[in-house]
Formats: sequence, structure tokens, C-alpha cells
Amino acid sequence: MSQLPARLSRWLSTVEPIAALYNLDPLLVLAVMDRESLGGDALTPKGPTGTGDHGHGRGLMQVDARAHKGFVGAVDDLGRPLWQDPAVNVLYGCRLLRRNLDSLDGYVAGALAAYNAGLGRVRSALARLPPGATDAQRLSAVDGVTTGRDYASNVLSRRERLAGSVPTPAVSGA
Repeated sequence: MSQLPARLSRWLSTVEPIAALYNLDPLLVLAVMDRESLGGDALTPKGPTGTGDHGHGRGLMQVDARAHKGFVGAVDDLGRPLWQDPAVNVLYGCRLLRRNLDSLDGYVAGALAAYNAGLGRVRSALARLPPGATDAQRLSAVDGVTTGRDYASNVLSRRERLAGSVPTPAVSGA
């Protein structure tokens, strides 16, 4: 079985403990990072100090400067932007994802869509559904308010591909 793509495996030791802190699946966090920045490879400059989305997205998790001004403006004691630190950026992204999950009663696709489009837009999309809407209808509704109209579906698909790339740990005999 193959390994995680190099663009993501380099961040696994950063993501795993932070994902555990927020009770999140590390592969789901890596899938968000992959969609947002290709593990930093899609940023200018490449890596955790890069930006995307016409300069609005910051770092590996592409925290939006317009929606998260306080975080993006925060600096360390030397005046360096905190969002450029990979661990701080992942921590903030995981915090957002956890908040979304908790706000949407654990609905993963909705939490992913809210990471991209905002909690208010996702709640509005879900509120427009008829009672008893199917899972497919819910997914279509939340994806419909996201970039590319496929954010949650795409991240979930990436997560599944990543799960297939992780080697099964060896079990030692007694």
C-alpha cells in the first residue's frame, strides 16, 4: 500500500496531535488542507507562509483574512504573523471545523461546507430543505453554497482516497 502524498505526509506530525485535541479525524483535516492548499504547494510562495484565494486565504488551512481578521492580524513577540506557523494555522482550522461540527450536531458534510462558505449560509441551505430530506438532498444543499458547488463532497472524497493510502499498522504477535 502506498504512503500519503508527500505534500501531506510532511504535515502529518503537526496534524495528528491537533486533530486529537479537537476530536477530529486527522485524515479529514488533511483532506481539508489538501483541498485548500494542496499541503501548501498551491500557495504563493509555496509552503505554510503562503497565501491563496487572491491573497485572502492564509496558510495551509487557508484561513480567510476577511472573515478571521483577529487571527490573521495576530503576531508573535517578534512581529511575525501567527497564521504563518503551520501548527497555529492547523490549530485554528481544526478549531473552526470542530465549532462547525458542534453547531451542526455532528453533520460532517455541513461542517465541511461551513468551513468554506460559513455557518450561516450552510444553516440557511439546510433550513430550506423539506422535512425528511435525504442524505443526498442535504449534501447537495450544503455543497450548493460552496466554492465549486462541491466542497464537502470533494473533501470527503479526498479523505477516502487518503484512507486508502495509509498503510495498515503491523500487529505484533504475543
